[in-house]
Amino acid sequence: MTEIRIAPLTVVPEAGQVLREAELAVSTDSGRITYLGPVRGPLGAGDIDGAGRLAIPGLVNAHTHSAMTLLRGYSDDVPLHTWLTHVRAFELRLTAADIQAGLRLALAEMLRNGTVAFIDMFQWDSTLLAAVSEAGMRVSAAPAVFGYDSVAFPMADPTPGSDILERTAALSAEFAGDPLIGLAYGLHAPYTCPPEMVAEVAQRSRVNGIGVHIHLSETAREVDDSLRQFGVTPIRQVADLGLLDGRVHVAHAVHPRAGDFELLGRPGVTVSHNPVSNLKLGAGIAPVGRYLSAGVRLGLGTDSVASNNTLDMFEEIKTGVLAQRGLAVDPSVISGADLFRMATAGGAPAVEPGLSGVLAVGEPADLVLLDVTGTTASPFTDPGSFLAYAARGTDVTDVFVAGRRVVAGRRVTTIDEAAARADVAERAARILAELAAG
Repeated sequence: MTEIRIAPLTVVPEAGQVLREAELAVSTDSGRITYLGPVRGPLGAGDIDGAGRLAIPGLVNAHTHSAMTLLRGYSDDVPLHTWLTHVRAFELRLTAADIQAGLRLALAEMLRNGTVAFIDMFQWDSTLLAAVSEAGMRVSAAPAVFGYDSVAFPMADPTPGSDILERTAALSAEFAGDPLIGLAYGLHAPYTCPPEMVAEVAQRSRVNGIGVHIHLSETAREVDDSLRQFGVTPIRQVADLGLLDGRVHVAHAVHPRAGDFELLGRPGVTVSHNPVSNLKLGAGIAPVGRYLSAGVRLGLGTDSVASNNTLDMFEEIKTGVLAQRGLAVDPSVISGADLFRMATAGGAPAVEPGLSGVLAVGEPADLVLLDVTGTTASPFTDPGSFLAYAARGTDVTDVFVAGRRVVAGRRVTTIDEAAARADVAERAARILAELAAG
C-alpha cells in the first residue's frame, strides 16, 4: 500500500470537531483515509509537511451549472426575469466545444477553491463526463430537460427532452464502473416540464434508482403562478405527482408555503441552499432555520457563475450565515458550523448516498488543506471561526479526491488552467459579438 502522511497539522474532521498536532494519512491505492490521530513519527519521502496547514473534508457544491463560466459577468444588475431572457439567448449560442471549454474552466476553479464534488444540471454527454473523471472530481450530473420536445442547447446537441431521458439512463449504465461519476434526471422546473413528464420521471426513478435534480420555488413569482395555474405550490405539485417519494435533489426552495416543509423533509429528499445567487438575483432568502428544525437535509451551492460570479464555497458559507442572522435580527439563529456542515456532510449524500463528507479512517480520502499562516488566519485560535468567517478559496493549497492529489501547492495537477482561461475568454468574446450583432 502506498500511503501519504500529512503532519503535524490541525484537522476539522467534521463541523464542530478539532484535532491539533495531528497526523492524517491516505492510501493512494484504496483512495481512503488510513490514519487520523496523533503524529506517529518523522515523515518520510513523499509525505507532506502539515505545519501551518488545516485539513478539512472536501467541499461539495450542491447546485451549479458549471459550464456557464462563459457567462461570468454577463447581464449583471438587471431584474431576474430580464436576466433569464438574456442568459437563455446566450445559452442558445453555445456549441458543444463551448460547453466543454466552460466545464474545464469550472473544474479548475472548483478544485482550486477546495471543492471535490458537485451536483450539476446542464448539457451532459460521455465526453463531458469523461472530462470530470479525468480532472479527478466527483459529480452528480443531470442532463437538463425543459419538456418532451424542447431542445435545451440546439447548437450543441439537437436531442429533444424525451430522448435526453433515455440518454440519462444510458449514461448511468456507461459510467456505472466509475466511482466519481453519477447521473440524475434533470427536470428543469415544473414551469418548463409538464406534469406528465414529472410523473413519468418519478416512475422511471422508482424503477431504475436514478435520482432526480429539479429547481423548485426559487422565486415568489414562480410560486404565485403555480398557485394560479394548478392551485398548489410547485413543491406540493411535484409531491402529488410522486416525485418526492424517491431520491430527489431540490435546488433553491426559497419560498416554501405551509405544508412544504414536511414534504421536503421526506427521507429521500435533499435541498441545496444557494445564498449568494439568491441574493444577487433578488430571489429572496430561504428559511434555513425552519428547514433545519423540520429535519430537511440541506446542502450548500453556488448556482452558476452567471448568477454568482464565483464558485467559491467559502463565500457561500459566510454569506449563508450572515443572511440568516440579518433576516432574523438574531445572531443565535444559525451558526458557522451549521453552514460548514451543509457545505460538506450535508451535500455529500446528495452526490452519492454512500458519501459521508467527513474525515475518518475508512472514509474516502476527499480532503482539503488550507494555509493558516496568513494575516486573515492570525491569531489561529478557533478553526471553526476561521472556516466560517475568514477562509477563502485562495487559502487552499492542496486537494485530494479519492486519494489522488489533484491540487498540489496551489496548482491544479489535472488541468492546464492558463489554457482553460484563454479558451473560455475567446469563446465568450465570440458569443458576445454575435449577441451584439443581433
